[in-house]
Amino acid sequence: MIKEGYYAMKRRIFAIIIASIMVISLAGCGGSAPNVNVDVRDEAETGSESVEASQEKGEADSDEERVTTPESYTVEEKTVPMYIASADNKQEIKLYFVNNGIVPYISVADISGILKQVYECDNPAKDFYKLEYTTDDDHAVISRGLYTADFDVANDTITFGDYDAFFKMEGSLLVDMVSLTANTEKLYQQSPLSTDRYGKSIVFDLKPYEIDLVKDVGGYYVPLQTASDVFFSYYGKWALFNGDCVIVGDDLDEKLKEIFSSGSGEWTAELARFSYNETCFVLDYEYGLKEQHDIDSFDRLLSDTGLKEELLSTDETVSEGAMYKLIYLYLGDLHSQFTGLSYLADRDKFMEIIAPIGKGLAGTARDNDMAELLAAREANYPDGIPAYEEVWNTAYITFDQFMDRSPDIDYYAQPTEEDNSEVDTVRLMQYSCAQILREDSPIENVVMDLSLNGGGDTGTAEYVMALFLGQADLSTKDTLTGAMTDAVYTIDTNLDGKFDESDTLAGKGLHLFCLESPVSFSCGNLVPNAFKASHKVTILGQESGGGSCAIHPLCTAGGSRYQVSGYRMFSVMKNGSFYDVDRGADPDYFIGDVNRFYDRKELTEYINSLN
Repeated sequence: MIKEGYYAMKRRIFAIIIASIMVISLAGCGGSAPNVNVDVRDEAETGSESVEASQEKGEADSDEERVTTPESYTVEEKTVPMYIASADNKQEIKLYFVNNGIVPYISVADISGILKQVYECDNPAKDFYKLEYTTDDDHAVISRGLYTADFDVANDTITFGDYDAFFKMEGSLLVDMVSLTANTEKLYQQSPLSTDRYGKSIVFDLKPYEIDLVKDVGGYYVPLQTASDVFFSYYGKWALFNGDCVIVGDDLDEKLKEIFSSGSGEWTAELARFSYNETCFVLDYEYGLKEQHDIDSFDRLLSDTGLKEELLSTDETVSEGAMYKLIYLYLGDLHSQFTGLSYLADRDKFMEIIAPIGKGLAGTARDNDMAELLAAREANYPDGIPAYEEVWNTAYITFDQFMDRSPDIDYYAQPTEEDNSEVDTVRLMQYSCAQILREDSPIENVVMDLSLNGGGDTGTAEYVMALFLGQADLSTKDTLTGAMTDAVYTIDTNLDGKFDESDTLAGKGLHLFCLESPVSFSCGNLVPNAFKASHKVTILGQESGGGSCAIHPLCTAGGSRYQVSGYRMFSVMKNGSFYDVDRGADPDYFIGDVNRFYDRKELTEYINSLN
């Protein structure tokens, strides 16, 4: 009785809140409501209905016409194999199909268990938080203490009181991009200067996208794709369905590719409509650069660019080609990439569609810059450039990726000559610090060479920043909810268990430099921006390549995989305000000839002339 009273009161409160905020419900970057009313049924049949006509028709639909009851649905159940991260991790999952449709649904009750396994794919040594599942009339609720995900089947909404707090791990910051692993967490110490600013509640309103939540006498159901986009994608995973099985992960190894490609599903007008609507939904809410790209709704963007008709095609390969065009021609932000074809696509036909596009303007420019830099580096270092090198009084630390921290490496062993490599970035930092600060060291200048660094693990980037600055400050904003975190950490490099001045290069009288280029992207761009904001590191080279949002893996209902710039945006803080780093960092000293980047004797002479 207490529970029933609680939920009755909760429904009244939600009704008041939702009625007052629905017009300003967050729908992605910028905080505006999604400006879509996707109704593509007639358009799929005629191929000619305008966006305006579709919107007018949607506005004419009354809430009474949208209300459904359990008796309105016929729900059929089917048990299929489910693979999580590996072909060896085979389980079973119940899927549900509504009114003889082909769009797979899952029970809301099953989300918690899948979410737990999704998180543990990358964090096997960390305990997952406890979730509870309750229902009351038109509501199914997944609860984590005070934080809830409320599925309202009458209104087709999923409401989070706090989206970030619902998913964050115990002891971590709200918008946590450091994600300490079990075998490296003792190398980091969070400063009391770290701050969290909680964001707004978020209502994922599915109704404008014609995505239905379903209830019958057996339970409450949500499309598998919607659960993937709202829940699993938070931890960087997607859920694929090929007609025969479900695959949950972020990559397909050879065994999973074979399983996925052998699917027996089909691409129909119904699935094309659903996939289009779901794509508009997830990008409206979760694409982090909507404001910068002047996108108020993806339905409008796709209509204005002529891609909507192609995405609604009953030829799945044409639809995949349109998705590729969206990513490389109209997003073009380098983090956004097409990563895998559907099992339904004709590969040869797809390659014909995308051949004239290549990687778009941005991708082609980056490839050209990279080729020029690689040629210059190889001309000076035909046998490969050392990860750590000393030229007279100057130490050079060079790595092209912020490597993920590996569970197979002992980070608490003293570094050796073997750690003078790009195999692991944290170990390279430990080795370099020990060499630079050794007794009778000749080193006066230290150069962090990120000229060919394309990004990688943000927790590793935090370690690198702290090596130069004494402590690292990583500011992140959630463009979906408005939540903000300033993560401040100190590090241990000499492995004495203490966090003090002996662990870093800061305050040692050294001249610190960073070499950057247009290829320096993502974390390779974040670090120079942090260095520049500190005024403690001199930036050399050419403006870095940008990339301010964390990669966000997604998939379509047809099984193609892609990634976009997600809603967690990297920033630097100045005067208490967050400024994103997408435009790159200007060098303090411009070097136009890239051959000078790697002629290190000449570069050392030039650096000495600046001191």
